Amino acid sequence: MYLKYQPAGTKQRAQDVERTRGAARASEAHGSEMTLTDLKTGATARVVSVASADGAAPKELGRRLAELGFLPGEAVRVVARGLLAREPIAVRIGTGTFALRLFEAACIRVCPEPTPAG
Repeated sequence: MYLKYQPAGTKQRAQDVERTRGAARASEAHGSEMTLTDLKTGATARVVSVASADGAAPKELGRRLAELGFLPGEAVRVVARGLLAREPIAVRIGTGTFALRLFEAACIRVCPEPTPAG
């Protein structure tokens, strides 16, 4: 029996690439990308990218959001918003719910999922 050596993390990187391609296809199909701050409460979307919105956010922020699960292709839903629809924004991704500040949510680009008719 011959086993092919596969370096650690190769499978994970391949999955991340596939998620990114899926998110890119979804954004091309709908053509409407927005930041997570623009998503309405209760709406579902797919993460397209995580990057500093204006260059003011530190690079560690993108890494922290990725560690929390904000990766391209992941489904995300805005659960609730703070007082007067401001900070913080409660966001559900995977099995976790996180409270994000507005500048953190502005770093996350999403593509809204179509709502089922009916």
